Amino acid sequence: MEKINGGVGFFDSGIGGLTVLAECRKRINDEIFYYYGDNEHAPYGNLPAEAIKKFVFSAFDTFAALKVKAAVVACNTATAVCVEALRKKYPFPIVGAEPAVLPAVKRGGKVFVLTTRATYESNRFRALCSRIRQKYPNADIQPHACDLLAGTIEERLFDASFDYTPFLPQGSPDAVVLGCTHYIYLKDRLRAFYGCEIFDGNEGMANRLVAFLDQINVKAREDGPLLSTAAKISPIFFLGSQKNTNERVFEHMFAKTSGFCNKSG
Repeated sequence: MEKINGGVGFFDSGIGGLTVLAECRKRINDEIFYYYGDNEHAPYGNLPAEAIKKFVFSAFDTFAALKVKAAVVACNTATAVCVEALRKKYPFPIVGAEPAVLPAVKRGGKVFVLTTRATYESNRFRALCSRIRQKYPNADIQPHACDLLAGTIEERLFDASFDYTPFLPQGSPDAVVLGCTHYIYLKDRLRAFYGCEIFDGNEGMANRLVAFLDQINVKAREDGPLLSTAAKISPIFFLGSQKNTNERVFEHMFAKTSGFCNKSG
């Protein structure tokens, strides 16, 4: 099937952003979605910033050629490194991934924030923690760079017996924030391991995307009638060299909960 201009682009370094794609599809089923996973270069967490920027901008050039109405950087590392630069270059609204530190801190106690190395060292993440500490001076925010975790999840996702605990910081937090969308695949395991509530930013990203699309569609209705898609649930196109891999993972993990209608690009 030929790809259609418009819709929403989703970008991630690999399979992590599929968790975001699924969350957004639960709420939005009348928009065409494009998923560009750069699995070939994953994981991004230990790459230099310039390499990350090169890969991300290449994907967003593809989104621009497709004339997407909005895009989602479904990758905390890519967001931390270059979301501001993306927003300066491209004309469509861009939703970034941000660790859900604030809702976790509001509950009080010790908060572990699990990130990649690149996110951990980024000015954007440091600024986020600083703002929250200013608002909540007693906040006990403890960031941890889990250098090998995202890459291991990318490789061992379907190995149910694999032990991820050597890649995790030890301790007894009152809450854990997942600062990488890859980590969300381990949410149940992490809840059992730490014995506390686990927070991720996917719901917030979905909420921001819905708000952007509402604004865009209001303006479109003012400019003229909207064109309806032929299917009740619009398709998801998978792009990039590993599109078949990402499509299989999405279908296996999320098809039953997301109203999956797929088309490889």
